[in-house]
Amino acid sequence: MVLPYPRRNGLSSSVLLRVESSSCGRTRSERWTRGGPGMHRLPARIAAVMVGTILVFVVTLAVSVLWLTRTLDDQARDNSIARVQNASETLLAKTRMLTLDYAKWDDAAVNVNRGNHFWMRDSIGTTAINGEAIQLAVIWGGLLPEDIGWTVGDRRAGRSGVLDPGLLGLAESRLAGVPLDRYEGTAFFTWHGGNLYALAAARVEHLTQRGGRPVESDRVARLAMGYRLSGQILEELGRSLVVSGLRLVRQAPSSGLSVPLDGGGDRPVAFLAWDDPRPGSEILRRLLPLLLAVMVGTAGLVATGMMLVRRSARDLVEAERRSAVAARTDALTGLPNRAAFNEALAGHAREGERAILYLDLDDFKRINDSLGHAMGDAVVGRLGQRLRSLGGDNCLLARIGGDEFVFVLSGPEAEAGIQALATAVARELQTPVEIGGHHLRLRGSLGYAVQSRAGVAGSDLVRQADLAMYEAKRRRGGRPVAFGAMIEAADRDARAIEKALRAALRRPGQLSLLYQPISAAGARRLERAEALARWTSPELGPIPPDRFIAVAERSGLVVELGQALLGQLCDDLEERPELAVSFNVSPLQLLAPSFASDLIAELRRRRISPARIELELTERLLVDDPRLAAERMGELRAAGFRLALDDFGTGYSSIGYLREMSFDTLKIDRSFVTGLERCPERRALVKAMLDLAHALELQVVCEGIETDEELALVRDLGCDLVQGYHIDRPMNLGRLAERWLDQRHEAEPA
Repeated sequence: MVLPYPRRNGLSSSVLLRVESSSCGRTRSERWTRGGPGMHRLPARIAAVMVGTILVFVVTLAVSVLWLTRTLDDQARDNSIARVQNASETLLAKTRMLTLDYAKWDDAAVNVNRGNHFWMRDSIGTTAINGEAIQLAVIWGGLLPEDIGWTVGDRRAGRSGVLDPGLLGLAESRLAGVPLDRYEGTAFFTWHGGNLYALAAARVEHLTQRGGRPVESDRVARLAMGYRLSGQILEELGRSLVVSGLRLVRQAPSSGLSVPLDGGGDRPVAFLAWDDPRPGSEILRRLLPLLLAVMVGTAGLVATGMMLVRRSARDLVEAERRSAVAARTDALTGLPNRAAFNEALAGHAREGERAILYLDLDDFKRINDSLGHAMGDAVVGRLGQRLRSLGGDNCLLARIGGDEFVFVLSGPEAEAGIQALATAVARELQTPVEIGGHHLRLRGSLGYAVQSRAGVAGSDLVRQADLAMYEAKRRRGGRPVAFGAMIEAADRDARAIEKALRAALRRPGQLSLLYQPISAAGARRLERAEALARWTSPELGPIPPDRFIAVAERSGLVVELGQALLGQLCDDLEERPELAVSFNVSPLQLLAPSFASDLIAELRRRRISPARIELELTERLLVDDPRLAAERMGELRAAGFRLALDDFGTGYSSIGYLREMSFDTLKIDRSFVTGLERCPERRALVKAMLDLAHALELQVVCEGIETDEELALVRDLGCDLVQGYHIDRPMNLGRLAERWLDQRHEAEPA
């Protein structure tokens, strides 16, 4: 027995134990030889210590087991309540969202208010009749003479009185608290026909933000949809929530657990009840015989332990095997993953005996955003099954990314086979994927490459197929593209630009800034100047900004490039304190974690006011990651920067972005200004953009002003600021000072 001796003088307790034991032994021996009574009490003391230790261990174990049992029971009870509560709220939320999808549908607002019974049955009633998503739908109010409703299995054109007036009145009273022209509704539980429904209601209206006009409440129809909580639904819900005996009761049960269901009034309309989970007690009940058996027979425990060790060893071997398989298998599709794909490419192949087909789904993010990631995963899984059937014995299909699939074809017929396979995959993509009642048409970009010589590594072949895929994506035709000389030349050109750009970032002097004035529309008065990046490479000559910035984004140099250009911008702002500028920021640069803090710190160090800088952002940033974009923009606005939305109207602009992201300036793209004097429709469109921006209190810049006529037109339409070659061309800082800054000083009164 090892006694818990304390640590003394830097020695471990085990050393002290040996020393004190031997000292104690000599003392007791001496006393025993002298006839002392202490020596015979030593075994009793040791026995007492051992018995006490065992008793403490047994009591501690018993208390711990009882505490653990109660804790597990409490946790299981709390977790089951939380799960059931969340499930009931989810039922209401799903029913409410489905009802809002129909009620705020533009077509619904038109056809319901016209009393188009055929449309209402075909577009709304059939949803209830089929009974998959809802089992009840009622439309009433507004211009309709009476309510009309449908229930599951009832094939009639619709009938009045599906819901009694009391329920309609309850829904009406709850909708009274919902403002008009809002994407909102109400939901609650209610009994109907002996069944409990999750009932949601909303006004059928064409929202003004989608082009609708405000309508008075009494002229707007109402839509209610109900989801029936049948016995089968409760059984499936109980299994998914891992609760036993889930049932509906009208009164709170005296035993077990329950969650009240909101009936739209002061009291719950029903309760979801289930058996009280007691996993801790069940575990204890099951372990008691084992504990007694352990206390009775140590030999049996040892034998059981040896058996468990052998079983564990076998399980470890099997687990290692499964782990090796899992490490090379995509969990979503069951296809080989990137690791297995890389292993397949590790070997060498002769010329023409290996080929790679790269498939990347286009705009797949829209499926995830509109239908949810679960639906997106289901689509990927179904597509993987369909693609699997296209490959042969010498074909490996792998999923190497979220929406990326790769075929590896080997053998003497690889070149001909990959072409046929690419055609088959393109044809397969034309067949819609049916998931959850949705018919989804997928679009993909296909690029393939064939082993051109024996020395080409598998990674190079992947790069070639990837380049061909991006070329297919650029062409937007949906047809497979083979890697060839033109793609290879474009890739060499991009790599040459990347190499030269890396050198330019290390050696100052190649990158520069030009400034194009932004003037008031009604007078030649400089408001600010847009800083434009320019690069002249000693090896490649002048490189257009759109070319080298695209290469910088693809190669990961855009943050470093932006830092270098912002450094030059700060130098110029220090030199000309009266200068205010606008500067285009790449989405990748803005979303970098330290961009805002580094820029603010640099301006503070140089004593430059952030108010002198307006950062121009593109619409692509708002679509890629609106949450993070809003966070970064909030930091910059708080520091004093102005924010502008550049190239408005050319991408994914929406009123929501303009309102929620708190821009200061909107820049109308030059494509809307060019030819403005010859196109009345374009003038009307620009006028609408100006009115929208001014309604949101945004300053407007019209880009691409090339003629006196265009300047006069945008000025008459109400534009605030103008920019373009007619105002002035991009120029260096010295020329800007000479033509604009110094003249502004001379024009100011003494």
